[in-house]
Amino acid sequence: MFYLKLAARNIRQSFKNFLPFLLATSTMFVMSYVLAAIAFSPELNQLQIQPKAVSMILMVGLAILAPFSIGISVYAYRFLLKKRSREFGLYDVLGLGKRQIIIVALYELGMLFLFTMGIGLVFGISLAKFLFLIFVTILGGHVFNLSLTILSILEPLAVTGITFILLGIVVSWTIRHNSSLSLLHSENKGEREPKARVKLAFLGVLLLAIGYYMAVTVKTGETAVKMFAISVLLVIAGTYLFYMTFTIWYLQRQKKGRRYYRPEKFITTNAMLYRMKQNAIGLGNITILITMTIVTLVTTVMLQVGVSQATLKSMPYTTTLNALGRHSGEEMSSKDSLPSEKQFNRAVATAAQQANVSITKGISYVDFGSQTVKVNDSSHPKITEITQSDAKNAQTVQIISRQTLIKMGNNVPNIGKNEVLIHNDNGHFNPDSITWFGHQLVVRGKTDALKNFPIAQFNSVNASFIIVAANDQVVQQLIDSQNRMIRDGDPYQLPIRQFLINLNQTDSAKLVDAFTKLTDENMARYSVDRYSYLKETLSTLSGFLFIGFTLGLTFVLGAALIIYYKQIAEGEQDREAFRILQEVGLSKKEVSRTINSQIRLLFFTPIIIAVIHFAGSYVMVSKILTVFGVADSQLMLTVSAIVIVVIILLYYIIYKVTSRSYVKIVQRQV
Repeated sequence: MFYLKLAARNIRQSFKNFLPFLLATSTMFVMSYVLAAIAFSPELNQLQIQPKAVSMILMVGLAILAPFSIGISVYAYRFLLKKRSREFGLYDVLGLGKRQIIIVALYELGMLFLFTMGIGLVFGISLAKFLFLIFVTILGGHVFNLSLTILSILEPLAVTGITFILLGIVVSWTIRHNSSLSLLHSENKGEREPKARVKLAFLGVLLLAIGYYMAVTVKTGETAVKMFAISVLLVIAGTYLFYMTFTIWYLQRQKKGRRYYRPEKFITTNAMLYRMKQNAIGLGNITILITMTIVTLVTTVMLQVGVSQATLKSMPYTTTLNALGRHSGEEMSSKDSLPSEKQFNRAVATAAQQANVSITKGISYVDFGSQTVKVNDSSHPKITEITQSDAKNAQTVQIISRQTLIKMGNNVPNIGKNEVLIHNDNGHFNPDSITWFGHQLVVRGKTDALKNFPIAQFNSVNASFIIVAANDQVVQQLIDSQNRMIRDGDPYQLPIRQFLINLNQTDSAKLVDAFTKLTDENMARYSVDRYSYLKETLSTLSGFLFIGFTLGLTFVLGAALIIYYKQIAEGEQDREAFRILQEVGLSKKEVSRTINSQIRLLFFTPIIIAVIHFAGSYVMVSKILTVFGVADSQLMLTVSAIVIVVIILLYYIIYKVTSRSYVKIVQRQV
């Protein structure tokens, strides 16, 4: 009972020292609880989404967040333990054995655990309900209540429990393996000047260069994710080596310069140099966290916004009815694979009549699909080979007739039977003529921006263009030539009859349902409702967006906590040094200028390097997004710029708030 009272008195009297640690553990508990509360919420089943998929995505977020939470809590406890070491040393000198000191420390951790649970649940429940409202709003749902479940508490409780067990092991080991004298003086223990290890500094820069090169040059495919993961590990290792070795080498070089003997210069340089071992890890952590924040937010926002834009581009009409012919036989042309126009129109009219929907503004045409081919970079390329999207000189081609584009409201000039127009969707293909699987085609020019045309969701890894032929008959000849050359008469690419129309959500659903239920043995039918497709797709992606927002917020908070602890720790160490410097003649103005110089250097180095890291990963992030059909490079640049600006603003706010703590501590004696 005595030890319990002693632990309670310690927390009460030194609450100012315990508060930053409680802030860290409570923040991590709250963020874990938010994800768990929504992942295990029964209300997910009431939303018009795929609850299992969304729940799984949120569980992945929890798995990522768990080790990060433990790491931040251990990092925060190290600072608290350093402040408490003197008190533990006094207990030992006064006759309290190490076993009894460990018991007091464990009681303190037990109370802090209960405080974390209490504070975390109060704020966690409130924040979870608020963020759930945002989550439901993104999905367009109408269920706004979030139930409190046992599982939502058990997950963050388990992570927090494991964290405090690890902290108990850390404090027990620290007390048991340090003498009372070392505990008494641990808070005032200084750092030796680190040595400049040129080879390790070069290795750090080399690892960064290799990591950037792999991220920029990696190709899409099965090994892309693996290669990107390796490049990320190399960049992380290079970042820590950069701070631990290259910065030390650079600072020591600065000492040899002529401008070194200026007050703000030599004080800042020496202050950073003597504590760079401690600063290096902290600065590396901040850099990695900020980089993770930028990548996470850019990726998730691009998925949410980019998929919507890509869908609208590939599905300009709300309702699409499709039909294929059900023919058998080993040999048939692309023309034989199509149901007749009369048969298809009759089926569409029957479905419209049953659904009681007007289809007078609809458009019927033949979609000949798209293909990836090898295109030589010349004025007269010969296209004779189908290839993979990531192959050398690969370009994706879609063939369409002039009459179809005119139906959709496009102005297209007259062209002859053996003449074509080129429309570049992604690339700069501008030949004078094309040999398309034996067909000689003269290029008359380029088309303007196409409207209302359902452009295929091309993979932006390779370029893509559209060939506009005179009519459907010419297009069929080109497709048949392609099929004969690549498969000996067996069709490789079959055209589809399509009917496109813009309807409201109710009429679109009714027409799609009626067309799908028609019975016709000679025609295979399928249909697409853009409203349903977007809702289903975005419901899953909303889970990614929510996790991205939550993890991004957590990473920023983690960086803020690390910065805050660095300011407190370094302020305590610098306070006495600045007092002595003023006594030997340094003016208050010079002290203030020196303090600001040191703070700016330590603060803005991580954000600059984090932006450089993101620039190195930009190409790879773009390639990963193309797997989801997001290939808008301009949108990617815009989203990246906005996210970086927002992160920099948040970082600047953190800088202004936390730098005051450092200045206040230092200026108490100045």
